[in-house]
Amino acid sequence: MEKATHSPPQHQYLTASFAGCLAALAALLAATAISLVTGSPSEPVGQEIFETISDPAVYASGLARADGPLRAILFVDSLFIIAYLVAVGFAIAAFAGSCRPAAWFGGLAIIAVAILDALENATMVQSLDLVAMGAPLTLEHIAWQASISAMKWQMAALSLFAATFTLPNKTMLERILVWAMRLGLPLTAPLFVMNAFGLREIAPLGMGLAMIAGLALLAAVTRSHLGKP
Repeated sequence: MEKATHSPPQHQYLTASFAGCLAALAALLAATAISLVTGSPSEPVGQEIFETISDPAVYASGLARADGPLRAILFVDSLFIIAYLVAVGFAIAAFAGSCRPAAWFGGLAIIAVAILDALENATMVQSLDLVAMGAPLTLEHIAWQASISAMKWQMAALSLFAATFTLPNKTMLERILVWAMRLGLPLTAPLFVMNAFGLREIAPLGMGLAMIAGLALLAAVTRSHLGKP
């Protein structure tokens, strides 16, 4: 039986995706550690708290209290953007031959996610700077922040869903990855954005677990294909 071989570009794509997965996982764990160390059950620290609309005075007060840790989390998140763009983008490129339309859609969508994520971070830092200066935050400014965040999460869900149609789907590990990506963020992101069934408060936990599981599984799958001749 003739053995499957990887072309040099595909091997490079798989290597880049694997490295991106590891870097993204490290960034996620670092951001989680900062949140756990600096926050408390009664007053957690994290980006998601400031990704939805709330009373401007309450919003500004929360930003002021979370200033230092939140800036550190945003710094780590900026690195996370690069890492997941490499992880997902190069995984799609490596397996693009399975379904070209899905590869194009998923690839362009993950680029859009990265742009929205960077814009979200920049807007949140501007909010922190405004609060530090004692300037008021308007409801319109907060709504703009929430809109960017909502589009980011839903675009991420669409990108990952599309990417599943390019990924291999033969082994048990590969099937678990495909369905984890089809069900993880596509279900939890709308719960957060829409506050469906009143589950917005716990949705970030589901989104975080979905991202960690998805990246770990993608790392395992790309690594397994790197080991094939």
